[in-house]
Amino acid sequence: MEPLESRLGRFTVTAHLFRLVDELPRDKQLILLKQLVGERLTSHLFKMIIEMPEQQRQQLSEHLEMATADEGPVTTLHLDDEAAPIRQIQRKPCRLRAICVVNERTFESVITDISTEGMFIHAAAEYPPNTPIRMSVRFPGREKALVLRGEILRSETGGIGVRLSPLTPDQAEAIRNFILSRE
Repeated sequence: MEPLESRLGRFTVTAHLFRLVDELPRDKQLILLKQLVGERLTSHLFKMIIEMPEQQRQQLSEHLEMATADEGPVTTLHLDDEAAPIRQIQRKPCRLRAICVVNERTFESVITDISTEGMFIHAAAEYPPNTPIRMSVRFPGREKALVLRGEILRSETGGIGVRLSPLTPDQAEAIRNFILSRE
């Protein structure tokens, strides 16, 4: 039988790895996943599909059929939100500080990905869909922070997905310039 210290050491290392992976930005988690899965990507996808509830498998089937008909890039699937089944505009990973206001509650946070259509923001609290949100964001190279408005599409562990309200030309240009500077 393996000594207790050796077994505890494995659990300590595993717990440490869990914490490190959890703290990685989403884009780096995806890179790590691709590296770990490697050539077995299809078999892992098949396993996940088998483990899905039947209703979710049906929704995935419908979304993938629509995506192949559109010939556009499939960047994110939302199987639980019929209003936004597939995000067509790819978001750019980032780490931008933001001051957010939701329901008259102000909190400081970090935007982890952004596009001219939306963003994902770290948030401890969960909010119902369609909740209005206001964000003050300072982009590198700009003197003033931009005040952006939007609505929360979804809350999940670690944050909220936000759809931006129509942007002014200046706001759209600032976001596009920021995205281009990151490529």
